[in-house]
Amino acid sequence: MPTSLKAGIVVTLVTLAVGPVGYVLFADLGFVDAVYQTAITITTVGFSEVGGPYGTGARLWTLGIVVFGTGAALYTAYAGLEYGVERLVEGRRQRRRMLHMIEQMDRHVVLCGFGRVGLTAWETLRNAGADVVVIDIDPERVGEAIERGAAAILGDATEDEVLRRAGISRARTVISAVASDSDNLVIALSAKSLNPEVRVVARAIGEDIEKKLYLAGADRVVAPQSLGGQRLAALALKPDVTEFVDLVISGRTVEFGVESFVVAEGAPIEGKTLSELDLRRTGGALVVGVGEDPTRVQLNPPADTRFRAGQVVIALGTTEQLDAFRRLVGA
Repeated sequence: MPTSLKAGIVVTLVTLAVGPVGYVLFADLGFVDAVYQTAITITTVGFSEVGGPYGTGARLWTLGIVVFGTGAALYTAYAGLEYGVERLVEGRRQRRRMLHMIEQMDRHVVLCGFGRVGLTAWETLRNAGADVVVIDIDPERVGEAIERGAAAILGDATEDEVLRRAGISRARTVISAVASDSDNLVIALSAKSLNPEVRVVARAIGEDIEKKLYLAGADRVVAPQSLGGQRLAALALKPDVTEFVDLVISGRTVEFGVESFVVAEGAPIEGKTLSELDLRRTGGALVVGVGEDPTRVQLNPPADTRFRAGQVVIALGTTEQLDAFRRLVGA
C-alpha cells in the first residue's frame, strides 16, 4: 500500500475519532449524535445540523472538520482509486509477461499444484535447470510461486484450456501434485488427450488410486506416504547405504549421478552384451538397470545382457562418465 493512501486513511480515522469530541463540547450533543454529525459532515451528504442551530464554536468546529476531514476523505478515495487502477494494470501486464514467457518455453515441465509436495518438486527442478510452469487454483499459492521466481498460472489444472495456456502441447512432462486423487486422475487423462507424447508423473494419496492413474495414462505414480515410510525404515536399518543413495539422487551438487537412457537405433551399444562393452575401459559408468520400459527395469543385469534399440538403461557415474555412456547409447 503506498504511503499517500496510508496517510489519507490515518487522517480520516483521526478526524472521525476527534470530531465527536468537539460536538460534545461545543454543541452539547450526545456521543451517538456527535459521531453521526461528524460522519455526515465528512461525507458531505447535506443533512441538517443535529440539535441545531449551532453557535459560533460548533460552526467553527464543523468548518475545521470540512477542511481536514472532508479533504482527507476525498484524498483517500482518490489515492485508493489510483492504487486500485495501478494494481489492475500491473496485474494485467504481469499476466501478459507471464504468458509471453510461457509461450517461449519448449520441452518444459508443467507442475500442477504448488503445495508442500509441489513446492519441493519445483525447487528440485529449478536446481536442475529445468523450465517449469506452475498451475494452482489458489491465488495465494500462485502469488508465492511468482515471488519465488516461478512462471505461474492461476487456474484449475483439470481444465483443458488451463493446460493449453501452460503450453501442454510443447511440454515434455506433466507433474500432477494436487491434493485430490480424483483431480490427479482427471489431469492425467486431460494431459494425455492433449499431448499423447507427454510424460505424466502423478501423485497418489489413496491406496486404491495407483492402478487407476496408470489406466488414465500416468507413466509413473508416486505415493509420498509410502515412500516416506520406506525412507524411515531404510534410515533405521541401513543408514550408511541410505545416505549414499541420498548423495546420488538428491538435487545437491554431488560427485555421482543416476540417469536413464533409451538405446537409439544404430547406437554403438546396440547388439552388444554388457561384458562385451567393457564399460570400465570405455567410460567407467556402471549399468545398474535394464528394461523394456521405465516401469519394468531389471536391476543389476547379468554380464550377458544384450542391448536392443528402445531399451531403457539406467547408469550411475560421474558427469563425464555419464556423458561418455550417453554417446554409447546414441542419446
